[in-house]
Amino acid sequence: MRSGWHIFLLVMLLALSVQVPANTHELMLSDGVDHVDLQPWLEFTLLPPEHDFSGVQRSGVIWQAASNRNDMNFSYTEKAVWLRLTLQSSATSDQQWFIHFPYSSLNRIELHGLGAVPLLSGDGVRISARQLAHRDPSFMLSLAAGEQKTLYFKTTSGGSLTLTSQLWSPPAFASYSVSSMAVITLYLGMLLAMAVYNLLLFSVLRERTYLYYVAFVAVFGIGALSFTGIGSRFIWPELGLYGTRILPLSLCLSGLLGVLFIRRFLEIKQHLPQWFTPLGLIAWLCLALSLLSLIAPIRISIQGMSLLAIIAAPVVFACILQAAQRRVPGARVVLLAWSLMIIGVVLLALRNLGLLPSNLLTTYAMHVGSALEMLLLSFALAARFKTLKEQREQAQQTALNAQSELVSTLREHERELEAKVAERTTELAEANARLERMALHDPLTNLANRTALEQHIEEAMRRSQRRKEYLAVMLVDLDGFKQINDQLGHETGDAVLQCVAERMLKTARDSDFVARLGGDEFVLVAEGMLDRNQAAALAERFLDELSMPIELEGQSVAVGASIGITLTRSADPDMPSLLRQADAAMYKRKRSGRHGVSFHEPAGGY
Repeated sequence: MRSGWHIFLLVMLLALSVQVPANTHELMLSDGVDHVDLQPWLEFTLLPPEHDFSGVQRSGVIWQAASNRNDMNFSYTEKAVWLRLTLQSSATSDQQWFIHFPYSSLNRIELHGLGAVPLLSGDGVRISARQLAHRDPSFMLSLAAGEQKTLYFKTTSGGSLTLTSQLWSPPAFASYSVSSMAVITLYLGMLLAMAVYNLLLFSVLRERTYLYYVAFVAVFGIGALSFTGIGSRFIWPELGLYGTRILPLSLCLSGLLGVLFIRRFLEIKQHLPQWFTPLGLIAWLCLALSLLSLIAPIRISIQGMSLLAIIAAPVVFACILQAAQRRVPGARVVLLAWSLMIIGVVLLALRNLGLLPSNLLTTYAMHVGSALEMLLLSFALAARFKTLKEQREQAQQTALNAQSELVSTLREHERELEAKVAERTTELAEANARLERMALHDPLTNLANRTALEQHIEEAMRRSQRRKEYLAVMLVDLDGFKQINDQLGHETGDAVLQCVAERMLKTARDSDFVARLGGDEFVLVAEGMLDRNQAAALAERFLDELSMPIELEGQSVAVGASIGITLTRSADPDMPSLLRQADAAMYKRKRSGRHGVSFHEPAGGY
């Protein structure tokens, strides 16, 4: 009996000595804490946007420690990023805290775990629906002394999903909000001052360059209002998701106006005519992206804007650099201004694409670069007109020499015009060749279309008649394609059609001709068929190849095919007749069970 008690006491001591490991991601909040960077305490997972809070709470969701990442920039992702944060109060009294996401362009953040209804924030949420009316996504929560809470954040955004976050005490958060608002107000006030000052100069001088500058600063300022969160907080607080289109629209329009300003300010058409067309192309691309931002998904608009910035910035920089080398008036100041702006835009674009870490430099590089650019360009406008005045005086003194130079210039322009005419003639011939190819090919699969099929089949029938061989016309119709299109979407359907086209080209012999009639119908014209069995064997090869699963972005899709075949050794039947015969044979196969081969049976036999 005593031995039994000894064993029981030993087991109890062992049980008490085993300690449950503490949650390494639990943030302990004590008295005196003012500011905490939350990344080391966060866990995250990426899920499809349709997942709700109940789905996230299931045990199947795999959480990862955010401390394993360099930063919390998830770039342009279509998925929703869920964050989990566990807080434990070790304070002696009840406390309030603010959770703050300093990246203003986050469209929507839902906070779960504080009640039956999630709390909302983000610039895509109307201000009246947010828990806290702040320019950045922010939430307020209360923790009683000793209380523990686990919070879940569902974040989605059409732009870059940067989820840097901090936890603040009320006094520290108020101080941060005031200081950051002061800096942003100073920045926006400078833009407003530059716009008003140069608008007054335009009203006096009537020089269109000033108008381009004013429009550029004004539109860029609207983008800055959106990017800093000031717009969604104070200017358009109830636009909600529609307000998120203002950022890509304004930045694309500012790119358009910036290019037009540079072309006119540096007189590109006069000093560097070879750059006039490339800059015009960039301006048209900016205009196209501006219109696209009104109707396209936000993610596509912002990605297009970032890619255009990365591509166009070096082109514009090279143009300005050459203008500076040729001592075009004001070019050196513009070069310095544009360099600062390019550095800021490219750093921000690379950060948005996830190629650079998200930090203070990459997040606010465009603010600093644009502010310096506006100041330098305003200075350049004043310096430019001084230089132009000196040039006019010099031009009057060299008027006689200019007459002889004018004749030489006209001759040079004539030679350039002749060269351009020859170049345009060559381009026109190449364009006609491309148009002819486009007229004979299906744009989705790059297979021959009905027109090319009609041209080929007439020649093939004459060859088969001369050689006394069979010509096989096979109509291939995919089985189950409509369900794929309806359930997985047209993009997946198009990808399936492209894969089917590639497999048909790979399986076809060198002498075979593959075309697409439209939809999910394809035609194979096979020459040199000795008999019906050879045509059937060829069709079976196509069936085997088409029945293989198609792997598309992590999902496997399977389609079958029904093939109708008609054979001819005569040049009499026209293409519509042959296609009707093959079509009838194909539908006979579908009625008898799909995925197989069926022959057209003529009245007199083959």
